[in-house]
Amino acid sequence: MYEYRITKYNPALRNSNGTFLKDEWTSYSDVGATFSGLVLSLDDYLLIESQYISAVVSLMEYSGIGGLSIKGLEVRNDDFDENTTDEMMRLLQVIKSGEKINIVDIPSICRLILREYIWAKLEEETMFVHFGYDYYMYIGLVQEPREAIEQIRNGGLFVEKYSSPYKS
Repeated sequence: MYEYRITKYNPALRNSNGTFLKDEWTSYSDVGATFSGLVLSLDDYLLIESQYISAVVSLMEYSGIGGLSIKGLEVRNDDFDENTTDEMMRLLQVIKSGEKINIVDIPSICRLILREYIWAKLEEETMFVHFGYDYYMYIGLVQEPREAIEQIRNGGLFVEKYSSPYKS
């Protein structure tokens, strides 16, 4: 399987142990806080969140995968705000561990995970998507997605070959 760590973090800003050195936001709850002298606006957060979701969907489309199954679902937060869509709330009420989520609903599921309302792994036989602490995302695919990876890089995210620490 081809495995990647896909993040907003530039690998050139890591030390020899792999620790990211720049003061950087790591969570939706950081909106409004200051990092490296800049306030994280909701718009700035949503731009990055959309890049992560686009990466997931584009890799699914590239691989011809129409859905991913929820594994290890945990509901972590019910402190919803005005940015929680009706679709996100609907999915939150009906999703179950083991359920297959259609590609149409994957963006809302990813938003719920990235905003820490839920935690889950998204998996199928030929692909997985794992989200980690501090806004890390790990994706694995059976077929090498060269063109899709290049599009993700061109979209502003950093892609590194890396095994998911969340594999079962």
